[in-house]
Amino acid sequence: MKLRFFLSFLICCLVLSSKAQEITLFKGDSLDRYIGKALDEWKIPGVAVYIVKDGKVILQKGYGVSNWDTRTKVDEQTVFPIASISKTFTGTLFATLEAEGKISLNDLVKKWLPNFSTKEKIYEQQITLTDILSHRSGWRTFQGDLLNTESSLTYSAMIEKFSQVPPAYPIRTKFGYSNFGFIIAGECVPKITQQSFNTYFKNRFLVPLGMNRTFITEIEIKNERNKASGHTLINDSIIVLPPDKVEPYSHGGIFASINDLGIWVNTLLNKGNWESKNVIPENAINKMWLSNTIIGKSRAADQEMYFKTYGLGWEILQYQNKEVIQHNGAYSGALTSLTLVPSLQLGIVVLTNQDNHNLQETLKWQVIDAYLQKIAPNYTTTAIERQKQRKAENPNPNKEKKEDIENFGVNLDAILGTYTCNYYGKATINKKNGNYVLILEHHPELKGVLTSYKKNQLTCQYNHPMFGKVQFPFKVENNKVKGFTLFVDEFVEADGYEFKKVK
Repeated sequence: MKLRFFLSFLICCLVLSSKAQEITLFKGDSLDRYIGKALDEWKIPGVAVYIVKDGKVILQKGYGVSNWDTRTKVDEQTVFPIASISKTFTGTLFATLEAEGKISLNDLVKKWLPNFSTKEKIYEQQITLTDILSHRSGWRTFQGDLLNTESSLTYSAMIEKFSQVPPAYPIRTKFGYSNFGFIIAGECVPKITQQSFNTYFKNRFLVPLGMNRTFITEIEIKNERNKASGHTLINDSIIVLPPDKVEPYSHGGIFASINDLGIWVNTLLNKGNWESKNVIPENAINKMWLSNTIIGKSRAADQEMYFKTYGLGWEILQYQNKEVIQHNGAYSGALTSLTLVPSLQLGIVVLTNQDNHNLQETLKWQVIDAYLQKIAPNYTTTAIERQKQRKAENPNPNKEKKEDIENFGVNLDAILGTYTCNYYGKATINKKNGNYVLILEHHPELKGVLTSYKKNQLTCQYNHPMFGKVQFPFKVENNKVKGFTLFVDEFVEADGYEFKKVK
């Protein structure tokens, strides 16, 4: 009954005048109830939402709390970690640099980063700026991301180590979402502009746009009080996560408010103009929204498959005969989305501070379909029901059954010692208070406790939820441990790292 009422309400609102539609459909209680119910059902502490249509702000509002423990309210100035939405800034920056004649996007990376190298030399002789900004450089999705996630390495050191990782595919043959591509792009900026990426980006875009609630330095993020904390669900309870490493850069890590992202959205929809001045060249916008890489088909909230490509820091989805320009962000404790439908002059931003839901997707498609006058169910309700069904069918997907756990095969003390990996560096396994503890050289805050799983396999439970609970295969010969393959949760990286025992 409620769903039928919701559909009827949407249809009635859409046939009203434009002004009435904006006030009733988005500013009225209906959307507040929609979001409020989603927060309750999905146990999301807080969300900030921005919607603009035809240059008019339809909604700019915070809901819930920024921190579950302190219950501080979210408002339109609360800054959230936007994660990979940051890539839209980087793509825009490089398209603008070309429009201003400072670079060609066909320049080799090596022109601007002479020390750039790859294990396969043919790659470093071919990879261009367009390749690294459109995820077609031959690296697998998230390949190497252990090196740049919560790591103590400098970016130059990360890139040097990543250069030893062999690419997964021939260049320009397959889409592979690469954070490293965007890190490399950021390292090119000082050579191009004589300023760091963060400084140039701030001076070129944030200052002229008045985006003073977009933070790109560690100190301003750490000192900010009106800031959303990350949350996750553990045993179906909301948990405030400890702060992650703060390191905003070209690939992610930037914090912003919906007020500022609203300025960003409006500027892009208005051909780069903001308050009677052109900040982003129109031909730069056109260039970054051209498709460079085929991603394939992707499912929208209606469960249909649509063709998706990637431009320069932007996804482009062909949806209901409209181009949807978008980018999501995901990190420990936060899920976000920024979406534009230029032909409708529609922009949507959804920022959340919890990582076990899909509101950033269901809400944006609900709004898009409403403006397309497409009859649709309540996408959030249907997504929640699907999630509940999956949980009922498999209530503890990661729980190990005691009867399936076997002894390791040799005395566990045999795993103690020092190990090295060509791509990573050093790892040690120590025994502390009866636990076997993994310590990684370049992740000083990360620890893993190793326990029996199968013969020649151990389970590693990391102390940081994002890295998860995974299994390590160990190489054992003549009752001696020769090495192991390190894994982390696929959210960080799916590839394994081969470690050899040295002592």
